This record gives sequence, structure tokens and C-alpha cells, in this order.
Amino acid sequence: MKKIKIPLQTAPLIHCITNAISVETVANALLYIGAKPIMTEDTRAFDDLIRQTNALLLNLGSLSLTKEQSILAASEVADGKEPILLDVVGIASAKSAMKIAKVVMEKKPTIIRGNISEMRALCGLATNGRGVDGNPLDQTDDELARLIVALKQLPQESVYVATGAKDIVVAKDNAWILSNGVPELDRFTGSGDTLSGLLAALLGAGVSPEDAAVQAVSYLNISGEMAKTKANTAGIAEFRQLFLNELSLLGIDNIDWTNQIRGTKNGKTIIFSDSKIWGDGE
Repeated sequence: MKKIKIPLQTAPLIHCITNAISVETVANALLYIGAKPIMTEDTRAFDDLIRQTNALLLNLGSLSLTKEQSILAASEVADGKEPILLDVVGIASAKSAMKIAKVVMEKKPTIIRGNISEMRALCGLATNGRGVDGNPLDQTDDELARLIVALKQLPQESVYVATGAKDIVVAKDNAWILSNGVPELDRFTGSGDTLSGLLAALLGAGVSPEDAAVQAVSYLNISGEMAKTKANTAGIAEFRQLFLNELSLLGIDNIDWTNQIRGTKNGKTIIFSDSKIWGDGE
């Protein structure tokens, strides 16, 4: 595994078709970590953009017929030319979203992300999710183990990221369970959309999909942990602002932030402060 330096040094340009409710948040999050966003859904621009961009983010939130056309057109243009991050928000509650997700999955997206309830739906497992929210009933240890098995049955050209109180990354033979984060990250709109932006940025910077998944999830969650320690009140609006601030500060103030990652790989606890896990790969 290679340690990622944030802010990113190469300023990757990320084409984002994302959730309308969090467009500004995602765009700024990309800037905070050293990437560059372009947030257009205009299909007329896609042939030009593909010659400039480094990754494509497709988020199924706030769907419409026009947005569906943009998502499908962008995935067609990017197929085989740049990494694709597919965020399957809403597929647990809307057949239209699931249908689009299945079409885009034919392009073998580099990473597919959703909350645990959404990723259960993607695998055909029963889900207790409501709307775009995950459900704790889907997040017991037994259910997480069942989801990992199901994700391994999906096409292994993609890396799968399922987020919740604990986060899952499935990459071919490896299954990670990551344990950083705070409950407040689930109490404002756009934290999942922001994570998808970070994932796309790391892919655009040339980071391997597995490394990008493990470290983007952890960077966001540790930013949340740091924000909570700095909050003067229990107010979520204050926490949200501090969290967004931490996205721009964590990699500068603490270059060894990866030492704070907590998790397991294939059931074995990983000590991320151990230099032996970093380098050209295990």
C-alpha cells in the first residue's frame, strides 16, 4: 500500500455529475484536498472535457430524465479513457436509480460506492434502508460479513465501498473493515457525496483503486474525529464547518494522519503506524 500525500500535488481535474443538494460542498471539498472540480451536466461538453479531465464522478442523487441522460452519456465517453466513480445513492428506494446503476456498471466503474443499505440492495440482499439513509439493522457484524460475501460475487474489476458506522472496502481478494468516524458525520447532508468526491480525486491523481478507497474513507472519517475534538458546542452546523475545515488542514497539520487509521484486512487487525505496510505494496 502506498501512503497518499494530501493536499494532492498534481491538481487532478475531476468531472462531477453529482447530487444537486451538495454540489458546492463537493466542489469545495475537491479544492480543499488539492484537486480541481468541473461540475457540468451539459452533454455537449463531454467530448471536449474527456481530453482534459483525470476522473469522472457519477452520483445518482437528485435524479431527473435530463440528469439520467447526462450520466449515461458521460459514462459512455469516459469508458476506457479515465477512472469512473459511481455513487449509487438512492438505489435502495427507487427502481429508476437501480436501473441506471446497472447500466453504468456495464462500464466496469473503477469504484462503486454507497451506504451499507444501498450496497446490500445492489447485491440483491434485503435492506432496511429508508430513502437515501442507511439503517443500523443492516450494520450488525453478521450482516456486514454477509455483505462482504455478496460483494465478492459482483464483477471484481470494480472496488466496492460500503459506508456506515463501520466502512467496508472489497477489492478482489481483500476485504477491509474500517472503524474511524463519528456519528455526527451522518447528521448533515452531503458527507457521502463528499466522500465520493475524495475517492474520484485520488483516482484522478493516479492512486490505485484499493489504496484510494481505504485512504479516502479514512481521511474523511479522521477529519470528522478531529472536528469533534475542536467543537465548542454540540451543534451540527458548527461540526459541519469544522469538518470541512479539517479536509483542508488534516494532511498539512498532521502528515502522519494515516497512523490514526483503524481497521482490519481479511479479519486481521492492521497497525497503520507500522512502516512495513507502506511502500510499493504488500
